[in-house]
Amino acid sequence: MDPRTAVEPHHHAWEHRAGDTSQVPLADDRALLEESFALVTSVIGQIGPQGWTAASPCRKWTVRQTANHLAGGLLLLARFAEDDAVDAAEVDAQRQADTDHLGGYPVTAFAAITDRSLAAFTAPGTLEREHAFMGTDVPGSVLASISLLESLIHGWDIATGAHLPYPARDDIIQAVWHFATTDPAVEQGRGSQFTDALPVLPTATPRVRLLAHLGRHADA
Repeated sequence: MDPRTAVEPHHHAWEHRAGDTSQVPLADDRALLEESFALVTSVIGQIGPQGWTAASPCRKWTVRQTANHLAGGLLLLARFAEDDAVDAAEVDAQRQADTDHLGGYPVTAFAAITDRSLAAFTAPGTLEREHAFMGTDVPGSVLASISLLESLIHGWDIATGAHLPYPARDDIIQAVWHFATTDPAVEQGRGSQFTDALPVLPTATPRVRLLAHLGRHADA
């Protein structure tokens, strides 16, 4: 496994999630999800043939596999929020990475998935209501927070692998930082789902601190 990756093979960052979910995450704002999705969609639209086959910082996946993993993960999270029945076999990171969710028109396909995600999380009562998720029940706001984390971090993986800029907004970084540092799943997953947090300088930017917290190297 690439030492920069935050997640062990065959697991989503949120797979086998358990523990206290009583804290209130900050990703219950449609604007944050919408902006993060728009940034990733823009990055996907700039990727050429060589970019798709380049190695990403995520596991040993190519940029294309990482984008498929993200697309599949966001679709699964939307389905959980819709109270759809999700087969346990579907919640496999490698399976999602190897499934061609993007097809011949990656921007169109990814936009359709993010539109479904936004529709799911803005439906009346979705954020407050409990939803079956990985053997437990969680409020929809937690699913929205995971979606925001996935889009921000894997969007960075995709952009970095394709050598493209990734100007994520500070408020999105702050919201994901809050969730990543308060949700018990991150610390419970150290060693099995997440690598150890990497050391950073006291002067590191919030972006670098967040990526390092999830086991990724970033210069700025």
